[in-house]
Amino acid sequence: MKLASWLVSAGLIWLTMTNALAESHPWGKAYFPDVFLTTEQGKKVNFFDDLIKDKVVAINFIYTTCPDTCPLETAQLMRVQNLMGDRIGKDVHIYSITTDPEIDTPEVLQAYKKKFGAKWQFLTGKEEDIIEIRRKLGLYLEEIADSKNHNVSMIIGNQATGQWMKRSPFENPHVLADQLGNWLSNWKATPLKQADDYANAPELRSVSKGEQLYRTRCSTCHTVTGNELPGALGPDLKDVAQHREATWLLNWLRAPDQMIKNKDPIALELLAKYNNLTMPNMRLNQLEAQDILDFIAQESDRVDTDLTAAQRRKLRRSQITQPKVKKDQVAVMNAWIREAHPQDTVNAGYFTLVNIGKEDLKLTGVSSTGYASVEVHEMAVSKGMMKMREVTEVIIPAMGSLDLAPGGKHLMLKKPFKALKKGDRVDLVLAFANGSSQHVTLGVEAR
Repeated sequence: MKLASWLVSAGLIWLTMTNALAESHPWGKAYFPDVFLTTEQGKKVNFFDDLIKDKVVAINFIYTTCPDTCPLETAQLMRVQNLMGDRIGKDVHIYSITTDPEIDTPEVLQAYKKKFGAKWQFLTGKEEDIIEIRRKLGLYLEEIADSKNHNVSMIIGNQATGQWMKRSPFENPHVLADQLGNWLSNWKATPLKQADDYANAPELRSVSKGEQLYRTRCSTCHTVTGNELPGALGPDLKDVAQHREATWLLNWLRAPDQMIKNKDPIALELLAKYNNLTMPNMRLNQLEAQDILDFIAQESDRVDTDLTAAQRRKLRRSQITQPKVKKDQVAVMNAWIREAHPQDTVNAGYFTLVNIGKEDLKLTGVSSTGYASVEVHEMAVSKGMMKMREVTEVIIPAMGSLDLAPGGKHLMLKKPFKALKKGDRVDLVLAFANGSSQHVTLGVEAR
């Protein structure tokens, strides 16, 4: 009986200490709203009791139609998931909560989750409840009423210990994984080491603007190694400048959403290859896009330099089975587009295409990121009158050329997406009957 009484007393003491620890910080059920949310599977859960109580968590807010930061956030958390493996959903929990519940139904969130290959929960709920959760987590911007303009910070924490931190979703994934898996789960103070003289400190490496941009905007989905990882969210970028035309790369970095909207054939091919995962518009200007391409070129060269002879042989063997990068089909000369009145809905473009191959080339179509449609037209005499007509078959003869010039065959560009003035540039994609395509850039000139 004495032993039993002692065990009961010990149990009461332990329970009292546990309750005291739980109540030693203010961030418990009395602070957090225990509102209902709905998972991507359609299951109802309580925010406090089911999602965060006594758990180590990372919580961010996204919406599936977001064109820029949300896909980057999700891709970065995918890297954390890959680092932490099966700990996600067991002792570490990640939650992505929509800020646009009207559109982001459980079905939409489930498709978004599947597209990335995420293993954590995506949730929706009543807009007012989600706003209250964001307020309590310190992630609601009172001055911005539009739910889509949300705070891009995320919150990580251990509800049981009351440790909470606001983090950038673009933080190094190794740092985030360490904070979630070690610091928040089993925090211990590290003994201080005796201070050393600053003269003995290692020299810090200078980081270029292009590398900074690549590390924060591109590395979540891409590598520059020559070996694309299984399940990668985007292609490996080593030597990408040797595979794609420079103007296309700059346009793709600056406005991938617009290129997909305009049905750019290469953009659509990439979209299909990578599970219809749209590359976000990162709001880069021309200089920033070029800085990224410069860094990728430098990194590609560095990778080549660092490879051992055995690795080079292995890489060459692996590339034997890879399709050769197709060279440009034609040389383009004297390419320009006439400056038009801002109210004009059609315009004319000109260039000379030179075929240095031994076979005729058939041009089957032309598309542009600047116009709704592009056709080849010519002026011809019909019943004694000059009339314009569309040319449905355009042949560039072997070892010959095709001239599109004023007064003859020319490009008819219809419905511009914006008014163009002298000095602007227009990008075209030429499609050929042999299945190849080529990018061409025309400058706008006043002639």
